[in-house]
Amino acid sequence: MLKLHALGRLTLLDEEGRDLAPQGSKARGAVALLATAPGYTRTRAWLQQRLWSDRAPEQAAGSLRAALSEIRRALGPHRQMLIASRHAVSLDPAYFQIVYEPSDGEQPGSAPQAFEDVAVHDRAFELAIRAVRGDVLVRWTQQRRTAARRKRIVLVRSDARGAPAADVGARLLQNRILSALRQIDDLEIMSAGADDGANDLDVPGGQPQAMLLIRVLSVAVKDDVFLSCEIQSGRRLWSDSASVPGAIGAMHESVELDRLALSTVDHVVDAFVDQASIEGSNACALALAREARNLFFQLDKASLINADRLFQRAFEIEARGRYLAWRGFLRNAAFFQHRSMSFLDGSATVTDFAIEALRHSPDDAIVHTISSQIEYIHQGSLRTPLVMAQRGVTRDPTEPLGWALLSNALSTNGKLEEGYRAALRALDLSRNGPFQFYFEHFACMAAVALAEYDQALLHARMALRFRPDFVSTRRYEVALLLHRDDTPRLNLSVASLRQQEPGFTSIALLDSSYPVNTLRRLPIMDTVVKRASPYPDVIGTPTPAIIGRAGVIAARRSRGAP
Repeated sequence: MLKLHALGRLTLLDEEGRDLAPQGSKARGAVALLATAPGYTRTRAWLQQRLWSDRAPEQAAGSLRAALSEIRRALGPHRQMLIASRHAVSLDPAYFQIVYEPSDGEQPGSAPQAFEDVAVHDRAFELAIRAVRGDVLVRWTQQRRTAARRKRIVLVRSDARGAPAADVGARLLQNRILSALRQIDDLEIMSAGADDGANDLDVPGGQPQAMLLIRVLSVAVKDDVFLSCEIQSGRRLWSDSASVPGAIGAMHESVELDRLALSTVDHVVDAFVDQASIEGSNACALALAREARNLFFQLDKASLINADRLFQRAFEIEARGRYLAWRGFLRNAAFFQHRSMSFLDGSATVTDFAIEALRHSPDDAIVHTISSQIEYIHQGSLRTPLVMAQRGVTRDPTEPLGWALLSNALSTNGKLEEGYRAALRALDLSRNGPFQFYFEHFACMAAVALAEYDQALLHARMALRFRPDFVSTRRYEVALLLHRDDTPRLNLSVASLRQQEPGFTSIALLDSSYPVNTLRRLPIMDTVVKRASPYPDVIGTPTPAIIGRAGVIAARRSRGAP
């Protein structure tokens, strides 16, 4: 039986390893289309329309006959594999097997393209082979997901002592941790009894496994509950603790509990990532996505390009919607930071990524929260993003990005105080971490919406202290200093922004194409309109053009336009 390799180069190998695939581009294209067709069969008319769409029917029919003759000659003693009637052409499955892996000798690594050397310069064929490649990739991904691999197991042991509040605290912390872990990756969650350990689990079928034990201890002390969490894998890898209120309602709202849960999840993921590979055919999607997320927050072009490729590869290994959502969100970030996303590969739009992410993972928390922002930025919707962001935070209340995007959705829907509280929640969860600057920005936006301008400026300065090149926050700083009529600091802020955008002047904030979607909706723009300047180092005075633009901004804000 012949083996038809669908990944990498098209090869049709016999038992001795000889490649019997035809060499002509149209003949190879026909083999690829037939091998992936329902029942391995296509009508002659269908093949002619894909391979010779620019030719008359008689010419296309003659060209197809020539291509079929070439395929038979290449197959030699296996020519019976090709069956042709007056109306249809088939490949006999008794003679070949499709293999969703590259042939031997091809370089392992990131997922190869299906039939990557099959090229026919015909628009109809290009559309057809693109769909074929997508289907092959799905099959390859499914095959890898069902194949034996290093299984990730989390054992959980909880111990509560003292008042009933201790038991509530232990259960709440455990549930937050496990809910977040299930959002991130397929894990087998198992309860560990008092005498169980991370090293004595019976391994079914002798399959190698990556295993961690999480110990949760909860002790009620007067009006508080002391919580501690420890991660073990033969030895203690990490531990931390928090004190939360003993009252049930306050415990549910405790940022300290959520921060402990978030930190536990981060360290569990880090431990699994340390055991995984990010190179070669056995790469771990979890490890790739972890590295990609870290690169995302660097925000420079090279990091965004690398992050996008890692998210793409993670999706090729495990088809999770969150990797697509991040690719869409990454393009948003590229546009806001660099005013372009053209340096990123691919033709899919930001909205395309969001739609596909929801289709693949309709219950994923981060998919909902990221999609809420994409819906707001690219569709101009207000209510739908709020519902999506709320749904995401409900499913995973430990994710700071979820709270940040919920903050934006609340503020743009007029829920200003709730929006600022949500932004502070995101900031509290991320405080003292490497990405705090990003969440200071959302707090700045929410404070501006609330007209708490002094507080907004504090958030902006904190973000810029960590990341002086973060242009989204720098734009808000310019608006806030315009509002303050603080010429010296404004000139410094504009000069800093011009290092990233050489042509920037404060009047750019009035341009409808300039990436300040939320800022344009806020009352502070009334002052910006009056004081913005086309010059880099002065506060301007109203001109007829600026006054006219002010009317446009006011009208758009009154009808809720973006």
